[in-house]
Amino acid sequence: MEQTIKNHYLKRCLIYIFGLFVLSFGVVCMIKSNTGIAPWDALNVALSELIGLTIGTWVFIVGGILILINSLIKMRFPNVAGFIPIFIIGIFVDILNLKLLSFLESNNVMIQWGLFLIGLCLLAIGIAIYLRASFPSIPNDELMLAITERTGWGINITKTIGETVAFVLSIILQGPIGIGTVIVLLCLGIIVGLFDKLLFKIGMPRSIYSEGYSQGSAHI
Repeated sequence: MEQTIKNHYLKRCLIYIFGLFVLSFGVVCMIKSNTGIAPWDALNVALSELIGLTIGTWVFIVGGILILINSLIKMRFPNVAGFIPIFIIGIFVDILNLKLLSFLESNNVMIQWGLFLIGLCLLAIGIAIYLRASFPSIPNDELMLAITERTGWGINITKTIGETVAFVLSIILQGPIGIGTVIVLLCLGIIVGLFDKLLFKIGMPRSIYSEGYSQGSAHI
């Protein structure tokens, strides 16, 4: 029994890390596309350019603020475990953006939009994958789930609400808003919902690796 629990926990960890990596890869592809990026990422880039520090650092700082906001919506103690995914993503984003994928810069319109579309799909599927582990969610995705819990609305709707908030803040701070940002604002929630349903249909509900083993862990 103990070995079975360890195996399930290991599977959850691998799914979690893989999902966060795919998500981060998508974020960086969209940043490199120069066509406009996801609202939350545009906010992080805007803060990085306005105040300083790396984009990954702002992922962590903004995420920390959202953890407090989410606790107010759920009327619960702040989910400090939420710092785990934003710490991991912050590292992934900085490594990919500043090192491994720095060569992706291009002025070719076809390549730019290709990068954007790839990034959008990777971002959406990364979110859907890491949620399977039932480990702490990214604060802005926890915001989506918190609103869903409070209202009963679908994640496609609540994800769009969160993206809209970030979109407005990015405009105020003069972040890298473009046509791509509008596309993300309108489509990301829908695409995440589609991948979520697809993974469910192929036998991967969000609780598949935590059912019976998630006592004491964060539930999403």
